[in-house]
Amino acid sequence: MQSNLLFLIQEQLSELPESEKKIAKKILEDPTAVIQMSASSLAKKADSSSAAVIRFCHSIGLAGFTQLKLNLSADSQSIQEKLYTEIQPDEDLEQIKKKFLLQTHHVFKETNQCLSSKDVSKASSWFNESLIIYTYGLGASHLVAMDLQQKFSRLGKSVFCSQDQHLLATSMSVATKNAVFFAVSNSGGKQEVIALMTIAKNLGIKTISLTKDTNNSLSQIADISLKTANTHEAPLRSGATASLLAQMYAIDLLFYDFATKNYQKTIENLEKSKNAILSLTHYLKIKDSK
Repeated sequence: MQSNLLFLIQEQLSELPESEKKIAKKILEDPTAVIQMSASSLAKKADSSSAAVIRFCHSIGLAGFTQLKLNLSADSQSIQEKLYTEIQPDEDLEQIKKKFLLQTHHVFKETNQCLSSKDVSKASSWFNESLIIYTYGLGASHLVAMDLQQKFSRLGKSVFCSQDQHLLATSMSVATKNAVFFAVSNSGGKQEVIALMTIAKNLGIKTISLTKDTNNSLSQIADISLKTANTHEAPLRSGATASLLAQMYAIDLLFYDFATKNYQKTIENLEKSKNAILSLTHYLKIKDSK
């Protein structure tokens, strides 16, 4: 199944050379019209060159201009319904649902492609061997770190998650052997996360990063670098929602890979945690009835 071309162009727009960026902007401006154009006519409309059109096609992973037009034709229905545009004032909820579904499908598909199965498997093996897992993220990424803590704690792993950087740094300083630090940052450029990653490495702790698919600072220093789709950030930050879902999806894959390698123990621990919740609920009901 082909990728959603306009999403790919939006995601790579800022990284393109100026001559190719002009081509990209013209395509995003009126993708339907481009289907009827030749490479030279598109170049003229964009105030660029035919050579830049071909280079642009290669930059976004296409064989050439013909493939670009074929992909746009395949997406014509979504283009006509304007599903690639940002949320508009007073937009119908059904239209918003269609837009979000299209973007979410694209993000999961791209994440599947850039998230290395080998690296996920290695990370889950490190989790299995670890005596404690430290995890940290800022903002929405903290929700992902909390999700990791919730999932793996139920499997019997000791997971420490805190937004207090000082507490995390001091806790890691007295860590036992086989500790792992799992850092979450979509941009991979947050200095607080990079600082904690550096501290963990200096302490001899194994490090794993979860970032978007760019050559960012955090992924460069991590022992294992897990990557999700490089989502386009729109004005209403629907891109931020998509990136959060992609990170959660990556955590789920890590969880399932861990579970398959420790299947019977996983089932037993999940049953124990389920029973603990039932016991707690039962106790609270009795207390409330008194």
